[in-house]
Amino acid sequence: MIIESRLVVILLTFTAGGLFLAISHHTANLHNYKPIAIDILDHAHIHNDNTPLGEYNYCQASRPTLKTYPSPKLKGSTLMNSQIFIRHGDRTPIAVLPLDLNLTWDCTNADAFAFTGFRTKKDERAPFQYANVVAHQVVTTSGSPFAATRMWKGNCMPGQLTPVGAMQHRKLGAALRQIYVDNLKSLPADYDPETVYIRSTDFWRTKQSAENFMAGLYGIQHHSESSPPPVLHIHTLPTEIDYLTINSGACPRVSQLRTAIGKSSEALRKLREDNVEFNNELIEILGEEKSWSGYLDTVMPRICHKMPLQCNGDKCVTSKAAKRILDNVHVQNTVMYRDGNGVLELLQLGIGPLASDIKQNLLIAKEGNSKVRLSFYSGHDTTIQPLLGMFDAEDQQWPPYASNIILELWKSSPGEHFVRVLYNGEVLDVKSNWCDLEWCPFDTFIKYLDRFILKDLMAKCQSQ
Repeated sequence: MIIESRLVVILLTFTAGGLFLAISHHTANLHNYKPIAIDILDHAHIHNDNTPLGEYNYCQASRPTLKTYPSPKLKGSTLMNSQIFIRHGDRTPIAVLPLDLNLTWDCTNADAFAFTGFRTKKDERAPFQYANVVAHQVVTTSGSPFAATRMWKGNCMPGQLTPVGAMQHRKLGAALRQIYVDNLKSLPADYDPETVYIRSTDFWRTKQSAENFMAGLYGIQHHSESSPPPVLHIHTLPTEIDYLTINSGACPRVSQLRTAIGKSSEALRKLREDNVEFNNELIEILGEEKSWSGYLDTVMPRICHKMPLQCNGDKCVTSKAAKRILDNVHVQNTVMYRDGNGVLELLQLGIGPLASDIKQNLLIAKEGNSKVRLSFYSGHDTTIQPLLGMFDAEDQQWPPYASNIILELWKSSPGEHFVRVLYNGEVLDVKSNWCDLEWCPFDTFIKYLDRFILKDLMAKCQSQ
């Protein structure tokens, strides 16, 4: 039962705290650390709020650091190319429920120091000094006659990146700069648009996450007043045809497969039966019925920001209930993306186009036919989760904020090529033995990707 005292126990520890709470003047143990971006990151210990490797924290994914980044398995190997897939950072809930109306969400500084933000001699916090025009979208939740009954207070829209989320990706970019620029020299010291390809879904939070990641990776630029600052080219597709998430709108067969997997799974049948009473209690408190991921959306942002969980009279959502919601989502993910009957076809239709991009990036990088050294994809939990399913990952938990999958192409000194896959700072463990992703032979990895790439994709999408 979830009816307990109004005293809320925070389920997960989140030490980032916020954009300003993350500031620390302590820089011990950063022996060779140089400032990455001319903003508050100058004074932030970039490891302070890092979740320990291997420890699950929905609010903050662990990130690779110079200290924890694993050395290549074969000495003398060279990093040829990297592909990085991220979930956006911390955000507000997607849906506004009746009990949310008294909440206040503050997104004032989420993009205050954007990659192309201006800088004056008196204000050293933004990366560029000579930008002529800076646009900054300002959200308000007041002034509308519908505000009192439809929206929380503050200046955040639903699903908007928060200052915490912006800082999460600043720090991820800064950590990877130490690895890829300062240590491995696989990326140039100054931003070169020809060496970095940036792709994002067409959502404000994912594009802002990409901007902040790049500000951490390339916050300092050297240019004169006569030369304009570099421009980030963030490539997007219209949502109707995008494939950074599984697109059931463009591929109707996906919805059929999801329904069939849900009906045929014994684990999901048991999940439904075991949670009838629990689901009814959540409906009674929240005033709406949601999917388990929908309940996650409304509960976890409160936990991550240390806000009280919802109460309706003397009935409250508790930390124990939040943990149960997470566990239920874990069961669903495992079935839907890895273990269910029909998952292979679902992933072929849903993530196959992205698998094709991954393959082409690897082939081009191996042949040395492109200047691109880093392909960066900014997406959602629904980007990371299918990729984990495709790789047959042991870890099928809901991807935390700022989750990151890094796929690297290495060349050994004898001239052989290998692929390595890291998830939130660690080598990705797989359930089956199709390959050791610490050091997977190139041809083995490409052959595995081919399982998910269909030549007749559109015909299969329309099949019944």
